Amino acid sequence: KSLPLRSLISKESRLQEPHSSEGEIRLFSSGRRAVPGLFPYEEVHSVSKPRRSFLLTSLLAALLLGGAFAVVQAQNAGAPAKATKWSDPATWPSKKVPAAGDKVTIAKDQNVTLDVNTPTLGGLSIDGTLTFSNNADLELTTEWIMLHGELAIGSEANPHTRQATITFSNNVPNEDDMAGMGDRGIMISGGTLNLHGDRTHTWTKLASTANAGSTSIEVLNAAGWRVDDELVLASTDFDPRQAERRTITAISGNRITLDRKLDYMHFGKITFGVDERGEVGLLTRNIKIQASADAEQTYLGGHIMAMPSSHMYVEGVELQRMGQNLTLARYPMHWHLVGDAKGQYIKNAAIHDTYSRCVTVHGTNFLRVENNVTYNTVGHCFFLEDG
Repeated sequence: KSLPLRSLISKESRLQEPHSSEGEIRLFSSGRRAVPGLFPYEEVHSVSKPRRSFLLTSLLAALLLGGAFAVVQAQNAGAPAKATKWSDPATWPSKKVPAAGDKVTIAKDQNVTLDVNTPTLGGLSIDGTLTFSNNADLELTTEWIMLHGELAIGSEANPHTRQATITFSNNVPNEDDMAGMGDRGIMISGGTLNLHGDRTHTWTKLASTANAGSTSIEVLNAAGWRVDDELVLASTDFDPRQAERRTITAISGNRITLDRKLDYMHFGKITFGVDERGEVGLLTRNIKIQASADAEQTYLGGHIMAMPSSHMYVEGVELQRMGQNLTLARYPMHWHLVGDAKGQYIKNAAIHDTYSRCVTVHGTNFLRVENNVTYNTVGHCFFLEDG
């Protein structure tokens, strides 16, 4: 009886000779009954010793051929698509680089590297992979991004070191092609968002009191902070509006020179064992996600929303002009009914000048929200619902 190859391959596939007399080997074809440790069998056939060598040789050749075919299939299935450049006309079905107003799709089998600034796109659907090049400062401007595949700026192992900016325009108001996920944002449905900036030291405390009128402050640790970075000094008064934003003009050790005088005193002492030193947060990141400036008048900012089976790994990112005021489920960062989010996170981020909350965790568990700085936000900043 002929033996289908599948009946000879399993995790424990092997030829056995149970109770066989000398000079014969027993092969078992697929069937209803089984013997523990053996292939399932329906009939048993004896093979004489002279034919034994020929059969084994043929069997081995078939197994090797089938195995080689399976390996080739596996390698082809797992091989990532070759990366092509956004700027290369050959990357696109039309053989033309996307122009202003175009709705662009990166197909499932495509791996595209963004190597130039884009015009203002009508929308961007990512079914494959879009990766920002780390060889230049880059800006991607679009009405929205629908993410089924992967959008990557840096990685955990190799954080992005150049400037990368994604800006959401609003030339087509109230557009909703995203299956109820809204407009003017990154809508993730089964996709992966990888954003990895290079800033890890995000806030510190005053080392001494900074008086009103001062143009410099002393902090506990200014490591990694740079000239032209933007800071915020937390209010140490009962009035939260005494928080102040300033830009660094010089750094010497832990002494920071500011671009203009402080309007208020910021306390910087430990009193009776209570640490009342004011916090100083870093607002600048090299990866920035934002709405265009019109959001400052409309309060309709951008948003990032992850639906079930989606993944977000976000660190060292700046979010500004995000969130859509008085609109349900349109927040700067939003995990929506993701469920088990082990390994996912937002950390070392700066979220400022937003119009509806900061980070919303809804129906999502085991998420890490860590070491983030927020300033000038509307509504509950860190919002937990069924999480």
